[in-house]
Amino acid sequence: MTTLNADAMHRLAKMALDSGEVTSPEEALHLFSRYRLRLHLGTGWADTLAGQACFLTTLNTAARAFLGGVEVYGDLSPVLRVPLYEGREAQTIVEELGGILATDVSLSSPTLVLGRWPEVQPPEFCVSLEWDAWCASVVPVKDAGTRECTSDNPLAGVAAAALGVNEAFLHVRGDLADAGHRAIGLSLWSPLAVEDWHAETHRGPAFQYLPGSLWLVGLGHLGQAYAWTLGMLPYPVGGRPHMVLQDFDKAAKSNLSTCLLLSATDIGKRKVRLVAKRLEDAGFSIDLVERRFGPGHQVMTNEPVTALFGVDNVAARRDLNSAGFAMVVEAGLGSGYRNFRDIRTHTFPGPRRPSEIWTAADSAQVAVELNDTYKKLAYERDDLCGMTQLASQAVATPFVGALVAALVVAEVVRPLHGGGVHATLDLQMKNLRFRTGSQPSEYSGLLTPYITIACPSGTAAATTATDTPEEALP
Repeated sequence: MTTLNADAMHRLAKMALDSGEVTSPEEALHLFSRYRLRLHLGTGWADTLAGQACFLTTLNTAARAFLGGVEVYGDLSPVLRVPLYEGREAQTIVEELGGILATDVSLSSPTLVLGRWPEVQPPEFCVSLEWDAWCASVVPVKDAGTRECTSDNPLAGVAAAALGVNEAFLHVRGDLADAGHRAIGLSLWSPLAVEDWHAETHRGPAFQYLPGSLWLVGLGHLGQAYAWTLGMLPYPVGGRPHMVLQDFDKAAKSNLSTCLLLSATDIGKRKVRLVAKRLEDAGFSIDLVERRFGPGHQVMTNEPVTALFGVDNVAARRDLNSAGFAMVVEAGLGSGYRNFRDIRTHTFPGPRRPSEIWTAADSAQVAVELNDTYKKLAYERDDLCGMTQLASQAVATPFVGALVAALVVAEVVRPLHGGGVHATLDLQMKNLRFRTGSQPSEYSGLLTPYITIACPSGTAAATTATDTPEEALP
């Protein structure tokens, strides 16, 4: 009998097994080893923190999806200023995040471009990642330059990276003929704007206020995407936030394909401690909770009352009712090979309580149905248990998680700038035209403690407060 460890399977390559495209886990990994990507860094890409966040997020998410390699070419001399990589030259980070340093312009590999593309014929798939204020977009390089990429908001840089890597993955998989030949984008200030998402009214105000105190529940795929994104924001030195991190699990090999803050040396270690170390090294103030989130959870005095929830568990979501958080933003994803790009977020307090959205009946475990590929593997390897466990695992990838994180963090940051919150948001990354949700409403709960940044670069001293910023009042 050949026993399979389901916790070792690459969570995106698994889609080829689920669809019946391949006949074994080994064949799925071989297929994904043929997927390659090129990241081209043109002049001006690092002039904003949004551009730096876009570079880092593109490289980190793409390297976990394109197993044939992510080549990086261009201007790698800038010194980064985002907290997670502050003071480091871009070139020193490429291999650390799984990239490959390239020495020439490639005209054959699918290419994502940050900054300016040189005056040469681009490859067949060549798109520019762009950001402007609260807006993020991906456009064919021949049409690039429609966004100024100067109004700095790192959330838009993270979102542009996620959209760009997704567009490239759609292309290499042949899932969408238009991938790379269309312009797509969204506004994090007005996420329901579809036709006119790039209009002046949806660019949003200058980025000035950051959450100063947060609780992250769950440090897996989504929780680490939240932490990564917060580590891209322009927190000044001496003004980094206080965060409580909560998780009980240890890192497994499969987590390397979904979690943005893990590396191969982290397997077997507790996720919460690994993430805490990364954030503490960046100057964040961290407290740990190493237990499951459940019915006994209660926020104590002087603990963060705003939570970003990243646990895919109905019972835990229902327990948000009594936890005592003033504000919670949570997200859920599709889990199958057809819908793993589908995103839904909830913000509480809202018109319905968590227990009204997720009923007790929803927590019942559904029997796993094996497709013909899994049945054949179970028979050939005499391992029905292993194949059932593998089939039950969700298809997941961090370029989806990165977009979720940008949306979720924006829900917390938007009220600090006088904007509204959305009780629900639904978005399909494959086609951004499919966006629905609650219309924005004024947030009426206890405002998240915030940090004021004196300039977009975040180099000036910060101030902290718990009242609504006067400049942001509608």
